[in-house]
Order: sequence, then C-alpha cells, then structure tokens
Amino acid sequence: MIFLAVSLGFIAENVRESITHHEQETHYVESLINDLKEDTAGMHRVINENNAKMDSLVKMAKLANADFSLPGNRFKLYYGAQMIGNYSLFKANDATMMQLKTSGLQLIKKDHAADSIAKYDVRLKMISATEALYTNATNAALEAAQQLLDLSASSNTAYFDTATGFKNVLLPLLTDNSSGIPRFFNKIYFEIGATQNYIYNIQRVLPNAERLIAYLKKEYNIE
Repeated sequence: MIFLAVSLGFIAENVRESITHHEQETHYVESLINDLKEDTAGMHRVINENNAKMDSLVKMAKLANADFSLPGNRFKLYYGAQMIGNYSLFKANDATMMQLKTSGLQLIKKDHAADSIAKYDVRLKMISATEALYTNATNAALEAAQQLLDLSASSNTAYFDTATGFKNVLLPLLTDNSSGIPRFFNKIYFEIGATQNYIYNIQRVLPNAERLIAYLKKEYNIE
C-alpha cells in the first residue's frame, strides 16, 4: 500500500509538471507569435519606406549626365538630395526568442516547431548581415552631398524668396565640377545598390515569418 501510494504520488507529480511545461510552452509560443506579427509589420513598413527612398535615388541618378551649368538642373540636384541619407532599418522583436535561446528551446516539445523557430532566427541574420553595407553606403552618399552642396543656399535670398520660391539662378557648389559631381553620383549609385540589397534580403525573410506564424497557430491551436 505504501509503495502504491508513493507510485501514485510520483505519477501525479509528473502529470502536474507535464501540465505546467505545456502551459509554459504554449505561453512562449503565443508570445513568439505576437513578436512575429510585429516583425512582419516592421518588414512591410521598412520595405515600403526603402522603396520610396529608391524611387527618389533613381530619379537623382538620372541627373548624372545633366548640364549643371543650367540653373534648372542645379536646382534638381539640390531638390533630389533631400532623400539622401534617409534610413529605414528593420529591428526584430527578439524578446521571446532570447528567452527561448536561454532555455535552449527545450520547452518547445514539438521538434518541427523548434526547428522552424531556429531556422527563422538564422534567416534574421541575413538582414543583419546587410545592414552595415546599407548604413555605410547611406552615410557615404550623405557625406558626398555635404561636400558638394552648399545647403545654406536654401535660406539665402539670393536664390530663394518667400514669394516666388527659386529665383532660377545658378545655385552654388562647394567643389569643382570636374571631380565633385562624378564622385557624388558614384556614391548615389552605391547607395542605390546597397538599398536594393537590403530590401531584397528583407523580402526573402518576410514570407518565412508569415509562414511561421500560420504554422505555430495551427500546431498549437491558437486563434
């Protein structure tokens, strides 16, 4: 009888632990799904903002062979430079992922779920790996713009006034045309390439995040 009581007590304790672990597992999965929803929303936003940035940069790049002795082209150069240096970076919500890493994912008992979560974490690194190129290219283009354009001209009444706006006179450049302008457009093309690469890598990860949300909801019967 004593042996039976001990055995039953042991079984009951195991059942309680199993229920507790399952509740913890479900809690982590629900929290991860919420993080993934934030990630997908953030990816869509960053893609859209960088596509808008790309449109402006491509328009700017078309001026590369323009005649900048003409006031109108010089104005387009100044006007287009407004989008240079714009950032839109994706930052994953990794709060739950970090907790799962700490526990070694052992709380996730479903093997395929644990594998899928780990694979998504690896794919996020693809975005992080291209971020440095994106930020360096953006900073380089911004520096080139600062070295070429006299931004104080926008508040100079010799070039602009509140009534008519641009006076159709030749805006100043801080460096000589023979080297400054080609160097500037070289940086613009580099920023375009780095931004395209950044968008591409986010677009590669986005469907994985969306599929992972759907998969986890199905596996854990979460609405």
